[in-house]
Amino acid sequence: MPTQPLPAPLDTPAGQPIPVPEVPDRRARNRSNRGPHATAHTVPFELEDKSCSQVLFDLIQTAPKDGMTVRALIHALGERGLLMACMLFSLPSMLPIPIPGMSMPQGLIIMLIGLGIVLNRAPLLPERLLEYRLPAKSLFLILEKGARLFNRIERLSYPRLLPITHGWPHALNGILLVFGAAILMAPFPIPFSNVLPAYGILFIAFGTLQRDGWLVLAGYAMYLLTLAYIALVFTFGMSGISHLFHAHWLHRLLS
Repeated sequence: MPTQPLPAPLDTPAGQPIPVPEVPDRRARNRSNRGPHATAHTVPFELEDKSCSQVLFDLIQTAPKDGMTVRALIHALGERGLLMACMLFSLPSMLPIPIPGMSMPQGLIIMLIGLGIVLNRAPLLPERLLEYRLPAKSLFLILEKGARLFNRIERLSYPRLLPITHGWPHALNGILLVFGAAILMAPFPIPFSNVLPAYGILFIAFGTLQRDGWLVLAGYAMYLLTLAYIALVFTFGMSGISHLFHAHWLHRLLS
């Protein structure tokens, strides 16, 4: 049986290593394919590996002491800035003492980002809204609460139930963000009426970002609890008003 000839030896100097062809950096190739405007809303790639809580911890150390504009804050959050902005701006409604004048800006930001998700396009945030400055006290209060809360959620969250985080449910999640933002801006005279939808916004945005379908479902549950809570308050409130007007002492007083 004829044997195959051995391959010719490589023509390299004695003692020299065989040159290995350079493997192109896939991340560099991806960066070059993003076009001339790729760096407008991007951050260095080493930041992409950081958790959301770590991004906030770092921001606490580097944020200006005189506060930040919404534009600067979204840019500092990096490529995850829009969804993280939804998460951050849901936090003021969870604080024991509300931040004065915050309900309208936070609701508008979340609503416009939600509309962008529904329409599958970059949200158009008005210039006046982008230039809204968060005072230093309010900014660091939000960042510190967000860093601690996000860290607790990240310990339990991981990619799962993926169909709920993309496709048509992704558009549904955008609609729910708009709905939750509308509740945050609505002047409901009900105690804690903003807390449940704020958690709904946080869970949906966080679950979408983490590809955690169970966290998104938790956001759905928060919305259902919000509707049930508002319905109960109005039902018992109207019932109480009805009993009040039908009370005999009030009838005699008014007659």
